[in-house]
Amino acid sequence: MTTVPERIIEGTVAGLGDLPPLLDRLKKAWLVSFTSPHTRAAYGTDLDQWFAFCADHELNPLQAVRVHGDAFARWLDAGPAPTAPRTLARKLSAISSWYGYATEEGVLATNPFAKVRRPKVERFQSETVGLTEDEARDMVAAADAAPGLTGARTAAFIRLMIELGPRVSEALAATIADLGHQRGHRTLRIVGKGQKTRVRNLPPATAASIDAYLESRASAAGIPVAELTGPLFATASGRPLDRTDAYRLVIRVAKAAGLAAKVTPHSLRHTFATVASDRGASVKQLQHALGHASSSTTDIYIHTRDQLERDPSQVVAAVIG
Repeated sequence: MTTVPERIIEGTVAGLGDLPPLLDRLKKAWLVSFTSPHTRAAYGTDLDQWFAFCADHELNPLQAVRVHGDAFARWLDAGPAPTAPRTLARKLSAISSWYGYATEEGVLATNPFAKVRRPKVERFQSETVGLTEDEARDMVAAADAAPGLTGARTAAFIRLMIELGPRVSEALAATIADLGHQRGHRTLRIVGKGQKTRVRNLPPATAASIDAYLESRASAAGIPVAELTGPLFATASGRPLDRTDAYRLVIRVAKAAGLAAKVTPHSLRHTFATVASDRGASVKQLQHALGHASSSTTDIYIHTRDQLERDPSQVVAAVIG
């Protein structure tokens, strides 16, 4: 008979693939210790990549030693599309966390990833760079002009991402019930990391775009807007938009806007931060808006922009002519 803990784990962690029983159990038990479904999904993918590497090299993950972890890191770093340092550090940290869990549970004596060398990540450096103000306007204009039945959803999603700067996971997890009013303002309740909530002010243009989308969605369903429930951003079938949907939507709009650089939902979050900073928002204000636990994380967003805008190369070039 399935025990209560096993039923909880099976109901919380899904789609783990075909693994030997012990590995499968350890992975599920470790993942269920994380409260965020997005964290579980990301860490589960990282661990799957390690398991696939082990399978390709006929290595039992429970018999791995440090050199195997170092080899895995070099493999990630040397492919046709090398893994970015911050991403590589996260992957190695996730796998080390799983081994740490296995050690604490008495399955292993030591954690083979504990001393695997991780890339140095600049404290104030991010691989993501926000758009300029003109590029952001072009993105919004392209989204507003999006054709078809999903055009209103596209316009609302792009405006929300640029003008409020939520994490893509937060935007996708938002529900219609999270929309509200406070002190004469339209608002959106956002549930962030660690289930911490914050209430954001919806600018009039963003609120109007969301209203237009919900009206078109209610019309298609044949019901009044007041009777709409469920995710704020949904597919035609009613399921919540997922991360893949969001990435494809942003890439499609960026292409329509004629932007040459790679644009992702996270780029739009950086855009919000840098534009707000340029226009006088304080780090404290941005920290709350972005849902950062530490202002040092907010500094990364600003510093990345400043490195480009204030690069001394421009000074030298002006002197040399």
